Amino acid sequence: MHDRLFSEALLGLSGLIAWTAYNFEVPFQYEPLGPKAFPIILSSILSICAVWLFLKPSNNSWVPSKEVILKLASGTALMTSYAYLFDKAGFIISTAIVGFVFSMLFGEKPVRSAIYSIALSVISFLVLKHLLQLNVPVGEIWS
Repeated sequence: MHDRLFSEALLGLSGLIAWTAYNFEVPFQYEPLGPKAFPIILSSILSICAVWLFLKPSNNSWVPSKEVILKLASGTALMTSYAYLFDKAGFIISTAIVGFVFSMLFGEKPVRSAIYSIALSVISFLVLKHLLQLNVPVGEIWS
């Protein structure tokens, strides 16, 4: 039951992602595939997984507890705040904050969470910026 409800929500989300990406227009193309390709590919994969989950739900009759629902709601709020912080604070700071809070949500100790989140944000920034040569925001705070 919960699997099918979750799959319907994922299918709706994949449609929203595809619609938003399809209607996204930029005045110039700065990457070979353009800004539409990745979200459309992501929504296609998400919709395939959602349909598969709907057609083949798990035999497990697990019902999420209040703690799990609270963690899911916290994760959703955290990712919403990440989208807001992304341009303002920049990639490194916003990713470090999100990584730290998610690590704490899943029971990691504060020191290890801080080390993990800082390493994750700096390494992924360097990979995205220099290796993949993508435009990653440094933040309005620093510029």
